[in-house]
Amino acid sequence: MWIEPFIPHSAFPIPNSAFLKPPFGIDNSEGGEINFEWPKEEKVNRMLDEYYELRGWDQNGIPYSMHQISSTKQGGVKMKKSLCLTLILLFALGSLAFAQNTVKIGVVGPRTGPAAATGKAFEEGIAIALDHLNAKGGVMGKRVEVVFEDTGGVPEKAASALERLATREKVPIVVGESHSSSALAEIEVANRYKIPLIICEAWHDDITQKGYKWVFRAGPANSGVVDFYIAPFVKANGFKKAAIVRENSDWGAGIAERTEMNLKNMNIPFVTLKVERESKDFYTELTKLKGENPDIILAYIYGMGLHFFISQASEVGLSPKALILDGAGPPSLWDSFWKNVGNAGELELFMSSMHEKVHLTPTSRKFWDDYVKKYGKAPTDYKTRSIYNVVLIAADAINRAKSTDPEALVAALEKTNLEVTTGMVKFGLKQGSYEYHQWMPPMLVVQWQNKQQVVVYPKEGATGPLKKTK
Repeated sequence: MWIEPFIPHSAFPIPNSAFLKPPFGIDNSEGGEINFEWPKEEKVNRMLDEYYELRGWDQNGIPYSMHQISSTKQGGVKMKKSLCLTLILLFALGSLAFAQNTVKIGVVGPRTGPAAATGKAFEEGIAIALDHLNAKGGVMGKRVEVVFEDTGGVPEKAASALERLATREKVPIVVGESHSSSALAEIEVANRYKIPLIICEAWHDDITQKGYKWVFRAGPANSGVVDFYIAPFVKANGFKKAAIVRENSDWGAGIAERTEMNLKNMNIPFVTLKVERESKDFYTELTKLKGENPDIILAYIYGMGLHFFISQASEVGLSPKALILDGAGPPSLWDSFWKNVGNAGELELFMSSMHEKVHLTPTSRKFWDDYVKKYGKAPTDYKTRSIYNVVLIAADAINRAKSTDPEALVAALEKTNLEVTTGMVKFGLKQGSYEYHQWMPPMLVVQWQNKQQVVVYPKEGATGPLKKTK
């Protein structure tokens, strides 16, 4: 309920400054930050006189009716103008008060396009992060607010989104992203505008390998995922021949190249095929693969295309004789997975950093429990936790820097030592490789067994054995 305030002239502080631009100093013609200054005292008094007249009050805020004096009738136009001016002033004052009591964190990610499900996962993780942060008093004693810009998984749109956050929203720090092509465009914008950017789920090595001061990653990198998880998993389980199926994207090219290098070093024969990420027809490629007789297919396809690939691989009789490993992970966890793939999803493998029985930190357990409480279901897409983590990292940096100055934030990020859901975050500082400003969470290889998620690698985190067909 709105209660009309009583504002006598004497209680209205008037700084001695000039009016800027009408209306009431608000200049939002470029869509940027709203700025205004107090008007001169005589203008404020005039505005208040009009407002009081409109309300039927005298200058002390007492209704004229109490004096048994009829209020002076105002012309319709004048009354409308007075009301508009009053509302604008009150709105501007309210906006300023709100802005002064919040700290904004920018987020970039796909809310539309083939990976819109990731945007939904991001929204859920952000909501829990804000609940946790604001329940503890926010950042620097202010509430945390998130401004989420859609990238659609398109590099040009991603670059524009980050530019809007830097120039219009004027956020001090940005987090997010799940597409390497988009992230590679965003890091150039971050470097140009000198705004800290923390990537959470875009894996291309170049994101951090370029060595930009303003760019950090608290999430997987292609080299780390392949070197420490995918390649060792293939070797440890005695697979004899691999097929690499990679999408036509920066991520697909990068992770396939790293996989080829590892397989060569392990003397495991392989064949590589490039496919369209959004294709719905993989029969031609699958027929070729069937002739190669692989026993493991490393599928680097992000999006709904993976669902078609899995379903059609079963149709042509390639799987489950050849097990399929989803090298990205989330498409195997989306709500539409079982609807789209049917029984072909049985024994499929996927990469993840989350499992209901694997909690590396107390923060992981709290996140899981609070997610279930908030949404009435268990979390599935691990990118929900990934975005949660980087929002916490950004807030922690602002708190420790006691500032939103970009230089101070970079210095704070480089000294991060924070518990998140997947471990203790500490960014690498050695330049010259992807490990610069990089922290990678532990990963898991998970298999669908009777529609249940079973961790099969690494051994230390396994919840069951790997199943193969005879």
